[in-house]
Amino acid sequence: MGERLMINTDPKVAWAMAMDSGVRSQMGPILEDLMNGGGVQYTTKGGAGAGHCSEYAPIYACIRRMESDSPALAAIGHVLCDPMLESANAWLNDAVAAVESKVIAHIPNWKDGRAWKPAKKERVHYLIHVALMERQRNLSGAQPEWSPERIGEVMSGWYGVPITTRKWHQDWRPVWGVIQAAMATLEGDAMEPVSEVIGRMVREARAAA
Repeated sequence: MGERLMINTDPKVAWAMAMDSGVRSQMGPILEDLMNGGGVQYTTKGGAGAGHCSEYAPIYACIRRMESDSPALAAIGHVLCDPMLESANAWLNDAVAAVESKVIAHIPNWKDGRAWKPAKKERVHYLIHVALMERQRNLSGAQPEWSPERIGEVMSGWYGVPITTRKWHQDWRPVWGVIQAAMATLEGDAMEPVSEVIGRMVREARAAA
């Protein structure tokens, strides 16, 4: 009888677990094979740590492929899910650029210099930073959304860019909604390959049981 697959099937949690340093440190000998479509035998023998590493190895390989094939999506995944702040921040500029590109594409008059002055565009740029931070800290969606006041405080405190939130619904709520929609789309696209790998692993484990 095959052994039970010991992974978390939530792709965001699986991403975080795959980026654990224990997984990465033991991936060298099998990473190339996995990235090229090869397979490994999953086992929990050798203790919990060994099982953890072998179980998440295919997900780690999937993420590495994404870094090469779809770096913008990899950036979103890392910024939102990587438990190591330093490595997550290494992808922050790419993640912001990916979101910003989608946001601009959904604002028809973005090139109108009267409607979107440089100072306003700068604030959109940093609103994206704040939105990613909010999402990163509330991946489960269990916490309430940040208030306009908190968004303003974070934007000013972290990035030194003040924003007037007194008329939030009139001035900033529409573009904040566009940012949230862009992030949701990119997050879904980033998690899809991980979900596919998890699904395949679950099916293989059931077949082997």
